[in-house]
Amino acid sequence: MKKTLLILAALALTSATLSAESGYDIMKKADQVPEPKTSSSKATLTIHSKKGSDRIREVIMKSKDFGDVTKEVIVFTSPKDVAGVGYLMFEYAEDASGNKKDADNWLYMPAMKKTRRIASSGSESEGSFMGTDFTYQDMGERSLNDYDYNLLGEEAVNGVDCYKVECISKAHTEKDPRYISYISKADYILQKCEFYDRQDQLHRVLTCTDFTTIDGYKTAQKMKMENVQTGTWSSIDTKEIVYNADDIDDSLFTVAALEKGRIR
Repeated sequence: MKKTLLILAALALTSATLSAESGYDIMKKADQVPEPKTSSSKATLTIHSKKGSDRIREVIMKSKDFGDVTKEVIVFTSPKDVAGVGYLMFEYAEDASGNKKDADNWLYMPAMKKTRRIASSGSESEGSFMGTDFTYQDMGERSLNDYDYNLLGEEAVNGVDCYKVECISKAHTEKDPRYISYISKADYILQKCEFYDRQDQLHRVLTCTDFTTIDGYKTAQKMKMENVQTGTWSSIDTKEIVYNADDIDDSLFTVAALEKGRIR
């Protein structure tokens, strides 16, 4: 009887080990969560200073999946001093080996009547996006192959059971070379992310809240990035979200469309 119990315990342990997911597996599934073919929305961007004052920005956001590349555009509509500023991103799909081409990014400043490219890696990509606590890198997607992963355990975030996955940059040159993602166990959707600086001190915390389901896609309507070292934070509150619309023209995702103010 004792021997039988030991065998059953060993089998149970082996089964649990074989069914356990690695940190990479979890992040891969999170990366593969289905997304709509097109997306259109408006958002309120709030920038909170350490003195307690808020700056409010209104933006339009559109994206479209072209198969081998997803194109996204963000255009500021108010206040007047930033109206017309636009940011265009091309995020390329991974190839069969899991590698992908670096993203292409452009920033248009109407006051200067000038468009400039933003590097997808390096110090420029880690700079503040339009004075917010989000970086240019945050606005795009990180390549899975650029990081090593460790499953640290499980933890609840706002009542949601999550996997806790440590992601460490292979390059070790980023301003925040390590971050911890909290991924929902139920649907592999990101709930929270903690970014650590080169001294391994907590730097920023991203929280995703106000989830709703639109056209079958679970969507966080609010994303807040808090810089715990400076006491500032920025939030993106999304509204008027429409998925899979047929009237989003391909030509909107061009530098020319930004410069001509066509995106409304």
